[in-house]
Amino acid sequence: MRRVAILALVVGCFTELILLPSAMGAQTAKPAVHACTLLTKEVITQISPYDKQALAAALTEAAKENPAGTSGSECSYGGITMQVDPFTPAVFEKQRDNKWVAVSGVGDSAYFFDRSGRWAELYVVAAGRVLTIQMAVPTGKTAPSIQPNVIALAKAILPKLK
Repeated sequence: MRRVAILALVVGCFTELILLPSAMGAQTAKPAVHACTLLTKEVITQISPYDKQALAAALTEAAKENPAGTSGSECSYGGITMQVDPFTPAVFEKQRDNKWVAVSGVGDSAYFFDRSGRWAELYVVAAGRVLTIQMAVPTGKTAPSIQPNVIALAKAILPKLK
């Protein structure tokens, strides 16, 4: 009798684990996105702050994709490193300080950061996804001067994440 009771309890727990997410209306995980399928030569050519010669040199190396976080990916190409879903929005919010400047009109929320004049960085949450972009600052320019380029890249990528 004791074995039957334990078996019923175990079966009940597994049934609850299987049914609970759908019964509560939980969202299924979004499929993984390969960042390098989004960060293409065509997109970079349209938004890059580099002059033609520097851009051609930056695009000579092939795009490099790596996993990021538990389900995200990262692509480095053409002086840009872009991550899709490297972490949750909560992780960013815990670590964000007042050096990150809010940017309106990009995703659900977005913040810009000047990484010591070497990188212009943008963090965006949109449609349940996290997008980060780090763009190298060309010689003679500043991170704030290329902020429009970083924002243009985010706006080009975001529709493809939905």
